[in-house]
Amino acid sequence: MHILIDILIVFFTGLSVLLVLAILMQRSKQDGLGAAFGGGLTETVFGAQTSAVLVKFTTWLTAIFFLLAIVLAYLTSHASKESTLHKRLLQADPAAATAPATSAAPATPTTGAAPAAADSSAAKK
Repeated sequence: MHILIDILIVFFTGLSVLLVLAILMQRSKQDGLGAAFGGGLTETVFGAQTSAVLVKFTTWLTAIFFLLAIVLAYLTSHASKESTLHKRLLQADPAAATAPATSAAPATPTTGAAPAAADSSAAKK
């Protein structure tokens, strides 16, 4: 399971880089960051219909990105259940869990000397 997660994380990282590049290659309405890369460079290299193709490509990359993010979240949440900490907690001593709890309250004295002393001090007042 961990090998599958590692492979998907590598694919997810590559997909992220590809998605960033696809977004940066798109021509904006104000020629913001697209002008920094030569303005019409993508139209020169890929043709005049590049913007429609890049929009579709970016849409597909985004859908795959979110789907892969959900799959990775699901897989890693279930892989964490197989962790060594979880196994150690399951293998805890069952006798300690079923042992009766002891009271933390102090025991009350059963001798009659203490109440008598309290009565005699109250009588002196």
